[in-house]
Amino acid sequence: MNRAIRRIALILGVAFAALIAQLTWIQVFSAEKLAENPANRRLLIKEYSIRRGAMVAGSDVVVAESRKTPDKLKYLRVYPQKTLFAQISGYYSILYGRYLAEQTYNDYLIGAGPQDRFAAIADDLLGRDRTGDSLILTLDPVLQKVARDALGGQKGAAVALDPETGEILAMYANPTYDPNPLSSHNLATATKAWTKLNADPLKPLISRATQERYPPGSTFKVIVTAAALEDGIRPSTTYPNPRALKLPLTNKTLPNFGGGACAGGGRISMAQALRVSCNTTFAQIGMQLGPDKLNTMAEKFGFGAAPKGFDLPAVPSCFVAIAGQGCEAADRNKPQTALSSIGQQDVRATPLQMAVIAATVANLGRVPQPHVVREIRDPSGKVVKRILLPSSDPIYSDNTASTLRDLMIQVVDRGTGRPAAVASLRGEMGGKTGTAQTGVPNEPPHVWFIAFAPGIAVAVVVENGGDLADAATGGKVAGPVARALIEAKLKQDRKPR
Repeated sequence: MNRAIRRIALILGVAFAALIAQLTWIQVFSAEKLAENPANRRLLIKEYSIRRGAMVAGSDVVVAESRKTPDKLKYLRVYPQKTLFAQISGYYSILYGRYLAEQTYNDYLIGAGPQDRFAAIADDLLGRDRTGDSLILTLDPVLQKVARDALGGQKGAAVALDPETGEILAMYANPTYDPNPLSSHNLATATKAWTKLNADPLKPLISRATQERYPPGSTFKVIVTAAALEDGIRPSTTYPNPRALKLPLTNKTLPNFGGGACAGGGRISMAQALRVSCNTTFAQIGMQLGPDKLNTMAEKFGFGAAPKGFDLPAVPSCFVAIAGQGCEAADRNKPQTALSSIGQQDVRATPLQMAVIAATVANLGRVPQPHVVREIRDPSGKVVKRILLPSSDPIYSDNTASTLRDLMIQVVDRGTGRPAAVASLRGEMGGKTGTAQTGVPNEPPHVWFIAFAPGIAVAVVVENGGDLADAATGGKVAGPVARALIEAKLKQDRKPR
């Protein structure tokens, strides 16, 4: 009898210890993870008693704010600019949680940042409504509107950033959405908006600037050129210039855009080939270098991971992309390497990453860390955190840095980038065009333009040729969008202060 009692007591003791251990694990180790889960409705309801901090762009453009209501949920999150900044701010919804900046900076926005702890305790003890910290965005409202207007109704994205600081100056993608219905306290309104957005085959909730990858086409030749220069290939080094290049190990050929030899025939230098975007030349250079050297240079620019320092969700750009996933090892045979060298095969990149590449060239090989928040301010307006992210050390030699920058300037001054040129920036604006086949039969190509000018680096992609469809080129369709952003920045910089 005593033995049976002891056994039961032992079993109960072990069970009790296990229960205590589980509760300790939840309260100590898992509490923060559970609390931050956007699906935690109880936490969200509690948060609605807090006046959530605002998001502000420029000096006074309110991107998001909380307004008091007579409802049980005390504050309604409102987005006065509607679609303009939606893919930066995200949404704050009682049903669907937090997204983008609303999620990344949630602790600050609800007044629970590291510096807010004592104020939050005082507010709770005194029964006062807590007020969160505000986010001062890096985005320029004027440039954001320019990006929207220049893209028009075309599907795609435009990203502009400061090459030295990494501050995002504009980031707009089509299609987009209005966060206001999702933030509604009317659950039927929020549900209807959510259902419609998720049923839309164009996926407006996914930002084409940061969460969609495209074959970069000939814009990838900038990376190939950097790898070639580092490997000792000079801009004057010449290559055979066929109308179409026979790909080894296959019975296939790689043609040039337009089907002819580049630059009138004869041998062609790497500098000429970049200027006129010659496919057959860069396929030869890529095979000469091999996939490992190309991948290594791509990774130095930021391929293989989401951009370092970026404060919103972003998918990685890849030399070898796995559909719907990350990146694979750079194990490419010669034909695959040839196609990869012109930004096709399995090479995939986001517009944000391509803007970082343009910025790196402008920054003489130093890779900036892109970000969308400049400062965090408490309710009194005091700056409690300033976000300053340093660029990397140079990823290539000084000689490569100056040569690559000059070669991209020649693309705009005398090559395929001329349609995007700003006359007053001759010798200062560099760029690279791209026309990328989608792999879908009879579907027009995506077109690209990346560029830099004083104080700005830009990447633009327009899906399926935009308004020009099969007649599109990067210079004709994406180039004018980039030019509009650069001209707007130039105009701002020339204004007397």
